[in-house]
Amino acid sequence: MRNFTAALLAAALLAPTVAAPAMAAPGGHEPDRSQAHSQQSNHAPARKAPQQNKGPHQFRKGEKFDRNRASNYQVVDYRKYRNVKAPPRGYHYVRSGNDLLLVGITSGIVAAVTSGMFR
Repeated sequence: MRNFTAALLAAALLAPTVAAPAMAAPGGHEPDRSQAHSQQSNHAPARKAPQQNKGPHQFRKGEKFDRNRASNYQVVDYRKYRNVKAPPRGYHYVRSGNDLLLVGITSGIVAAVTSGMFR
């Protein structure tokens, strides 16, 4: 029992010194892993870089509408605006920035975009 306790204590004392260099690189920078990744999988698809926010999202016809990406989101009453026809059954108008979008209620697909409606 005494030898087992001594071996366990010695292993516990040596483990932090062996593992410490692998935990962090000096200067707070991470080590370069680009070569290891490229050698690891040559056939893996490239990852997309995260997009930076370049301002309000411009929705297009046929695109899935996401109210979290819309700036100034609100449901619009078409009767308050001139030259805006009643939406077909199953659709409604919403505002995203300065654009008026005709969006399917259940599908969320943008059917039409009127740019600059709220300037």
